[in-house]
Amino acid sequence: MHSDIHLLLHRTTATETHRKAAAAARTASLRELVGRRLVAWGIRLSGPTDLTVTLAA
Repeated sequence: MHSDIHLLLHRTTATETHRKAAAAARTASLRELVGRRLVAWGIRLSGPTDLTVTLAA
């Protein structure tokens, strides 16, 4: 394979891989944000309780 073509293919593949990695990072952070929001809403919806919890020593 000609070295120029090999280099072009390598750069194209590297650029595509970097783009996919950045998209995956954005998706993961969005997933984490939504998860935290759902947990906060669940805690808020469960409301205050009048139960006293005593931990055994």
